[in-house]
Amino acid sequence: MGGFDPWMLTAAALILILSSTIQSIIGFAFNLLAVPLLIWAGFSLAQVVAVTSIPILVQVSVATWKLRDHVVWREVLPASVIRYLTLPIGISLLYWINRLDPTHVKQLVGVMLLLILASQRWIRIRPKERLLLFWDLLAFSASGIMLGMIAMGGPPVVLWLMAHDWSALRTRAFMAALFFTAAPVQVLLLYWKLGDAVASSFVVGFAMTPLVLAGSLLGIRLGNRLDRDRLRRFILFFLLLTGVVSLLSPWIKA
Repeated sequence: MGGFDPWMLTAAALILILSSTIQSIIGFAFNLLAVPLLIWAGFSLAQVVAVTSIPILVQVSVATWKLRDHVVWREVLPASVIRYLTLPIGISLLYWINRLDPTHVKQLVGVMLLLILASQRWIRIRPKERLLLFWDLLAFSASGIMLGMIAMGGPPVVLWLMAHDWSALRTRAFMAALFFTAAPVQVLLLYWKLGDAVASSFVVGFAMTPLVLAGSLLGIRLGNRLDRDRLRRFILFFLLLTGVVSLLSPWIKA
């Protein structure tokens, strides 16, 4: 399929099922897991972003529909506009990064992953109803750039949401709607900027969308049986290990 060998497709299927299952159990980590693992499986960063974009588009569409009664669009739309303005910057950076040596790409993704984990671990903000406009601009600009560059636009939004004293339902609805508004634009910009380089990756992502949805359903069922806190700690450790290994990849390869 599109020049991908059977090993890469098998690895991609397993990675996407695992990532979607974990996402459903602990509420995050789909792209934090999928992006570095797919790169290690032999995909370029641009291919990874394209492969994951289609399943995410389907997921957030379903989530937004289910939570539609709880979406406050006057909050979602301004944030979406900021991400629209900065998403092309991220796509342009992706175009440049995709031309680097694969080992350097692994290192870059490893650094970004470690920074994301550090920010989620150490940044603590006292929740309030509203933040200053500066923080809105910073969070959603960073989110748009990171979404386009490495398909990890969630962490800045998560930190922004942690600073609000919103209910869990309102938070989930905001996240789903925000990602829903960006996903189609991301796909169009990717194809416009990278064209044939990612066309076959879109096909792979579309073909594997049922596996991602199956993993999501599996995660929902397992989430009622597993110790979520213990699993969360294990996943965070695994992500930390993945980031370190990616950063040290030139020496590991040697």
